[in-house]
Amino acid sequence: MDDERFVAFYTRHYRLILTVAHQRLGGLGDAEDVTAEVFRIAWAHHAGGHDLTLAWVYATLRNVVGNEYRRRGRVTALVDKLGPMQDLAAAPVAVDDQLTVHAAMEALAEPDRDLLRMAYWEDLSAPEIAQILGCTPTAVRIRLTRARGRLKKQLSIDDPEEEVRLHGRPVR
Repeated sequence: MDDERFVAFYTRHYRLILTVAHQRLGGLGDAEDVTAEVFRIAWAHHAGGHDLTLAWVYATLRNVVGNEYRRRGRVTALVDKLGPMQDLAAAPVAVDDQLTVHAAMEALAEPDRDLLRMAYWEDLSAPEIAQILGCTPTAVRIRLTRARGRLKKQLSIDDPEEEVRLHGRPVR
């Protein structure tokens, strides 16, 4: 891949990687930092003569986000050790539904969380998800159906209207 191809790859996938990072981390500043790190790593990978694919960059993003989660855990542990501090820029209180869905998502296994995030938060199609996961679009649809079932069980949804609100659109 020459420099022009890298620039085209970067241009084509930057917004997706930034969006995924933002949704996983919550803050735009952190998402921009993580996205920059992902493409720094991608550039080094490219400079080493390797081809770049969306699946490879997505896996790199997942690793960098994991590093960010661990960093946050260390900061939280340090703050806990030092004692409470007044947070002048406290985040607004989230809506109950958001907290409920977030807690249910966190209770799922990581593959289910990743699949649901790719399909509904990141709005990737089944073929795009299949490319990232290295499987067929049919397998993605089956796995997504099962993941939604497990999420539904976590949420204990019995009302059909709530179920439609949860996953009202099919993955294309």
